[in-house]
Amino acid sequence: MLCISLLSVVLFSSCSYRIVDFTIISSKNHTIRFDMTQGKRVEGKSMGFLGFGTSLKDAMDKALDSAGLGYDILVDGVVLRQDNFFVVGFKVTGTAVRSTELRANLGEEEFQKWLKENNVFNPETAVVQK
Repeated sequence: MLCISLLSVVLFSSCSYRIVDFTIISSKNHTIRFDMTQGKRVEGKSMGFLGFGTSLKDAMDKALDSAGLGYDILVDGVVLRQDNFFVVGFKVTGTAVRSTELRANLGEEEFQKWLKENNVFNPETAVVQK
């Protein structure tokens, strides 16, 4: 009986952990109209022994940090889970873009229109329902 109880606990237990926080993410081709040559192609990794201490967010942050100050959006990106014997983690590549330049290129009206069309979350206009 004890063996069945322990087996049940193991089989029906689970854990979860945060993989990434994001502001803008999509698996579809984007329709943002801007000059991609203004962006920088970047790569970031978060690797660790057996995957301990790794996170997708760290890999994304490292990719953005490698582009320099002010780069805060990754577009046309790829996320890879890498398993190399005992070293496991994430690799992120993409084009880093400054949202301030994107806003300037589109113009304020076009930028606001793009935000609404793509349902981008705006914390200033969000309404909390209870």
